Amino acid sequence: RDGIQSFGIPDVTRVSRLDFLTSGVLVVALGSLTSVSANYLAAQFAGHLVTKTYHCLCFGMCTGSFGSRSARNAPILVITDSDVPQARISTSGRKACTSLLVKACYSGDGTKGMQNESFMFVEVQPVTGRTHQIRVHLASLGRPLVSDPLYGSQPMLGEHKWCPRLFLHCS
Repeated sequence: RDGIQSFGIPDVTRVSRLDFLTSGVLVVALGSLTSVSANYLAAQFAGHLVTKTYHCLCFGMCTGSFGSRSARNAPILVITDSDVPQARISTSGRKACTSLLVKACYSGDGTKGMQNESFMFVEVQPVTGRTHQIRVHLASLGRPLVSDPLYGSQPMLGEHKWCPRLFLHCS
């Protein structure tokens, strides 16, 4: 904050959020939480006039051919018993929908610990905004994100060497 204030900007307010392990764009407004700009941007998100697009790499065979679209509609229940919230598909959860677009399919060649694994690169848009929604929905399809410590299946040999962080980016 001291750095921003030195440029004469009194305050910056976070208008949207990203999960801790997710990289990418975070929308902020100049001014306090009650400023016109913060309220305007918050209203855009609340009215679903803004879409967030994510790109991620998943383990597993492609769920469709290049350019194919699908949606995952499954309720998500968030469990907050520990320091790190965890979520799962549950009929007692809140409605959640995620739109998927297959961008590419890859097969590991056995080098760098890839063990001839298959991967799917996906563009994802959450229609709703549940905790860990993308991660939970893809894992429930048998396509966990690369380097996902909570929802990933058994870690692939050497995975953290070639991808040391969660492969999920908001653009």
